[in-house]
Amino acid sequence: MAKAASKKSGSATAGPASKPKPSDTQLRKPPAPYSTPSPALRPFLERLDSAHIYIAHVDDHPWPFKRRIFSVPVLMNVVIVLLLLWRAQTALPTYVALILATLGLESSARVEVDKTNWGSLFSIATSRAVMFLMDWSLAKFIVPWPMDFFLGSPASPVSWRRAVGFQDQEIIVRRSRKWDKELPKDWLAENSDGTVYQERIMPAIDREWVKAKTGYLMMNKSWDLDFAAMTLAHELMSQKSVNLSDFQKTVIVYSSDHGWLIWPVWKLDEGSHEENRNKIVLFKDRLTAMGKENLFFRWIEVIQYESSQPGGFTAERQEEAMRKARDLFEAQGVDFDQFWKDVGGVQGLPEMESRS
Repeated sequence: MAKAASKKSGSATAGPASKPKPSDTQLRKPPAPYSTPSPALRPFLERLDSAHIYIAHVDDHPWPFKRRIFSVPVLMNVVIVLLLLWRAQTALPTYVALILATLGLESSARVEVDKTNWGSLFSIATSRAVMFLMDWSLAKFIVPWPMDFFLGSPASPVSWRRAVGFQDQEIIVRRSRKWDKELPKDWLAENSDGTVYQERIMPAIDREWVKAKTGYLMMNKSWDLDFAAMTLAHELMSQKSVNLSDFQKTVIVYSSDHGWLIWPVWKLDEGSHEENRNKIVLFKDRLTAMGKENLFFRWIEVIQYESSQPGGFTAERQEEAMRKARDLFEAQGVDFDQFWKDVGGVQGLPEMESRS
């Protein structure tokens, strides 16, 4: 994202009717597929870090499910805090004794070197070194987990949940991790086949992936959750400054030429839903033309039954649904394999998007 040179408009011979020429930046349109965001989003965008890429979407999973998911890290961090407190309580007397011994004062940790053999000295030195290493590792790698979870700044998972609670529709904002520091300056000009899109952005906005996961489970090596941004989004929505629809699945980036830009990915999903609807209509019409319309409704019954079982519509349950469907079709004299060839496969049919 190269900076555009700003030029002052004006002319020495310009008369009263003359107008300043627009700069190159004003004439240049944002690179496709990006566009300028709605003015209503300005208070939200102004609080974001322009060095990062963001992805916003609305998490539609039911709130009891979100509460169950969030209870896992809560319990895990509570256990970690209790274990750390236990370790601190048991280790404190030992460290106090070591400090007193170091100062030359009477202490249980004091070692009479002249009266202690080399084997014992080695054993004492080794045990203390292991203790120091273990406690340093706890302080370096483990203590930050509950600290960030409960007290993270500018916002933490706990402060986000306290502010937002658990809702059926929640605004989720993901922020790119350190990989964004290595972005080429012209990456915005790439098409969707570019490395940044294929390796980082496209997997993160995949419709099935986003649909399958609740927001808190979307943290990975490429994307982190921005708890402060999510809290702010809900605050603005409660103030009626923005609408929930403003946060449908969208990629948000900053360009030095154009300022904040958005890519409304949700429009692609709408197109995909339309294709799916057309596929279902084709499926039903083909069976109706064969005088087998009842097979369509039997198919729906099978899919609904298998997808509603505990554990979700797994690959095994999809296979079971296809086996039952094959039996239904063949019982009515319909060539199952040929039928799917004629309608272009099962892609786009209810609950079967993930099946190839």
